[in-house]
Amino acid sequence: MEVKDNFFKCFREFQRFKISDLMTNTDINKDYCQLQIEKLLQEKILMLDEDETYYFKFVGTINWIDRLIVIFPKYRELQNLNLAIEDKKYLKQLFDIFEMYNSKSKRTDTFFIETSNETEEYFSLFSLYKKLVEDYVQNNLYENENIVHELLGAGEIDWMRTVQDIQPNFSKNMQPRYLNYYTYNVEEEQQNYIKLIQKELLFKASEFFKQFEELELDIIELDFYFEEEVIGDLDYKINKIDLELREVFSESKIRLLNLMKQILKNLKHNKVNDLNLYGTKNFEKVWENICQNVFGHQPEWLDVIIKPKWREINKDISIEADTLIPDITFIKDKIFYILDAKYYNCNFNEKGKLVGSKPGIGDISKQFLYQSAYEDYFKNNLNVEKYINAFLMPTSEKNLDYQIIGEIEFPLAIFSDKKIKVLKINTEVMYKYYLNRSNLILEFHKKDLNIN
Repeated sequence: MEVKDNFFKCFREFQRFKISDLMTNTDINKDYCQLQIEKLLQEKILMLDEDETYYFKFVGTINWIDRLIVIFPKYRELQNLNLAIEDKKYLKQLFDIFEMYNSKSKRTDTFFIETSNETEEYFSLFSLYKKLVEDYVQNNLYENENIVHELLGAGEIDWMRTVQDIQPNFSKNMQPRYLNYYTYNVEEEQQNYIKLIQKELLFKASEFFKQFEELELDIIELDFYFEEEVIGDLDYKINKIDLELREVFSESKIRLLNLMKQILKNLKHNKVNDLNLYGTKNFEKVWENICQNVFGHQPEWLDVIIKPKWREINKDISIEADTLIPDITFIKDKIFYILDAKYYNCNFNEKGKLVGSKPGIGDISKQFLYQSAYEDYFKNNLNVEKYINAFLMPTSEKNLDYQIIGEIEFPLAIFSDKKIKVLKINTEVMYKYYLNRSNLILEFHKKDLNIN
């Protein structure tokens, strides 16, 4: 595919812009463009401010009419609206992150996540189409084998059917002789409905991946053309696949059929398929998953946090309610780590004023409560001597693996001896460890963390 000038249009999540920034082509059908805007607004991917400016609450890519819109995480600085070489490298890494996250966070029997009938993540179609293309390259098109019987044909004799259906002649010594007999041949169907569905989906996959060619992603190139209309809506096609699944026993065929069924279900539930979305409205969940895996979260420490108890007046029976759950907990060298992954972008300016998005009072008080709960649990345990309580925020700064930009105190007596460190962590380092499935323990400077 020949890439047009300014094919890529780049934004940061929450970056304000005017809708005219998307309308660089004067030949665009304005009615169609407005329809696409309304779809994005309805899905809460595109948001409208009171001052008539727009912003994306989404990280990933959108196939917008005649170009590819790229929305980076809000911490990444952009030089302009076009895609620079460094941005391409970063975007390719971000796609790898999405694939890894999607594989780690799969829900049972679904490849999309819905909350209150609202789709939150748009990873599945990319991964499913990629698997479909890989299966096609390895196994070719779906074929069914039919056994064709003929009377006195050229194939192998089917003695079971011959004996069952044909009256024999008998010799003088009463031996049966079959002057007529059935033969059989195994023939492949030249066309079947399942194959048509596969061809239709392969064509969709081919068109879907063309938008990413310039990014040089790790995708098998496929130029698959299919113009035949496949009868039936998505439910009909899913039902046909279910019927086929009852008839086949080959593991490779069952795997392909389930894959096509998952794609069709995804297309059915996704209201914005024509925009070919790839990404998430909740990048904070991706960042949390990255931090948990890279730092080696030990979930067993979640169960030791005490739970609030509810008791009816004048009754002795109490009921435990749900309690707070920290993002990341682990022990290393007698230090207990309580870390909270925060997808915020704040800094102190030259006047010492905190600017940008930052954790709220709820986030801060929870971290102090976590530490108090663990201090109570470990008070007689010699395996824990110190605590590190910190917020982990992503940054594209490459100078250091991490930087402690500040700390938080809560001037209440119960929290007087506690502090929360605010860390900016190099995402390039974090992504590398995450994709390599390896753990990283940052060697915090003792002076920075007041550890004696």
